[in-house]
Amino acid sequence: MKKSFVLVILIMILCTGCGEAQKLVCTASNTEDEIKSYSTLEIKVRENKISNMEFIVDMEFPQEYQSQLPMIANNIKSSKPYMDVSIVDGKIRLVTEDDYGESFLGIDMDQEITYGELKEVLELQDFVCE
Repeated sequence: MKKSFVLVILIMILCTGCGEAQKLVCTASNTEDEIKSYSTLEIKVRENKISNMEFIVDMEFPQEYQSQLPMIANNIKSSKPYMDVSIVDGKIRLVTEDDYGESFLGIDMDQEITYGELKEVLELQDFVCE
């Protein structure tokens, strides 16, 4: 009886964290046509499957476009209804989220992929991952 109890406790200690999602956070920046973009991609991996993704892009426009930001944001909202579009600190922020979807940013969420493999793939695409 005592051995069974010790075995159960040992299994519980070893499995602490079993099934918990690992969070991968990657960032990237880019400048194109004087528009700077700062991207943050947060992905949760649980049991070698992607369980959740959030992609945030802040777009910084030159000063001469600041008065046009509401119009630009509305155009993005109408053409990409799956994105949450807002103006934050003089930048347009695009947020896309997916929980257990089929595909997100070209990544098939049903495929088996480890945290390390996902990190490697994103770093090959010029993301810097923590």
